[in-house]
Amino acid sequence: MKVLIATWGNPCSWEIVEYEYEGQTTIASTSLEVIHKVENPNYAIIVISDTLANSSFLPKSNKNNCDCYDPNPFSDYNDVKQRAINCAQSIINQHQIKVNKIIVSPGVGNYSNSSYEGNPRDFYHITLYELTDYIIQNVLNSNDKNIEIVFDITHGQNYHIVSIYDAIYEMAQILSYFFMVNLKVLYSEPVAPVSTKSKYRINKIVNFQVFPNFPISIDHNLLNQFKQMIKKNQQNNELRYYCFGSSIIHGLPYFIYYYMPDLNNLKNDIGAELNNFYSNILVNGNVVKRQIQISEKTSDLVKIYLISFILNKIGFKNQSQVSQIKIVELTRKLYRRIATLRNEIILEINRFFKSKKSFLLPNDLKKLKRNFFAHRGLLRILNQNLFTISKNTIIFNGSNIVQNFNRSCENIIQEFLIEEIPRR
Repeated sequence: MKVLIATWGNPCSWEIVEYEYEGQTTIASTSLEVIHKVENPNYAIIVISDTLANSSFLPKSNKNNCDCYDPNPFSDYNDVKQRAINCAQSIINQHQIKVNKIIVSPGVGNYSNSSYEGNPRDFYHITLYELTDYIIQNVLNSNDKNIEIVFDITHGQNYHIVSIYDAIYEMAQILSYFFMVNLKVLYSEPVAPVSTKSKYRINKIVNFQVFPNFPISIDHNLLNQFKQMIKKNQQNNELRYYCFGSSIIHGLPYFIYYYMPDLNNLKNDIGAELNNFYSNILVNGNVVKRQIQISEKTSDLVKIYLISFILNKIGFKNQSQVSQIKIVELTRKLYRRIATLRNEIILEINRFFKSKKSFLLPNDLKKLKRNFFAHRGLLRILNQNLFTISKNTIIFNGSNIVQNFNRSCENIIQEFLIEEIPRR
């Protein structure tokens, strides 16, 4: 399975030149035509900024290759996005390219006929969401275990390239838990308007196999918010989502089952965040103003949704009563490419179910926390029913009070999990 992703700045002003890639050439205004010809992707995606809508105020001419003229002021934000798509599509129509999806992400800047105000970071958040959604709806329907992502940055502008690369790479890291994912980045020699150069070669900048990683993080404000909730024995979806994410990072298979999100709830929570963002975009004439920015938390939820979706798709669902066989099965599937961690977890699973030995309850939480992570969440504690064990099946007794601390098991463990999420 091959996915070609390209970032386009303003295609209306590109020169028609000869591009060369892997021994093949085309005469075109974009490198994408010859790349598409050589790579022959299953899916092709172009990421543009909504600022491209500025080109809709310019009629087609020798200095403007786009045929998307509309002199009327923007009517609303949907109109802004559609004009940006129309301008990009007018260039696509001039080439032999099959594009499956055009993603419009929010940019910033003042242009000749329009201006766009907001946080540049939103470009990353929307790109990550749209790419992930497309991958889930299309690429993951295939039975192919190999995914190659080709990213063409030839026509990228300023922060767009970094933002899209981050989104692609983080998505690829998550996919790498389950698929062999290769990432290739391409870039052409820059086209200069006064250059006499006859041919522009497209080069491979990077080409590597992506290793699994779960790239979520938490800031101090959200950490403190969660700690206050835990202190008051309060719960919400977001706290449980991050407990799930922490369980994946630290290799705690039972708690991955236990905190596995409900996909519908998670999808609705992401949708609510994005709806709030879009409903706070004001369009006044040709001025686009975003009154709020998307939180980093929203992109964490997107990543959590992606890995939850795949786990659900291959048969792993939320449950509190879990057998030894199911815990081992999840460990082998999820950490199959991280051999050291996988083997450590399986060793702890076998020890937990075979050994009758129990640990003494430490007098301080730091020691208990150390033991919790060292034994991958599977602890037998003397005179404490952390788990009920029956016929190689365990149930977490989250409501049981832990002696010495006068707190419930779940209360303590949620604090452990939240504290050990990487900071941002």
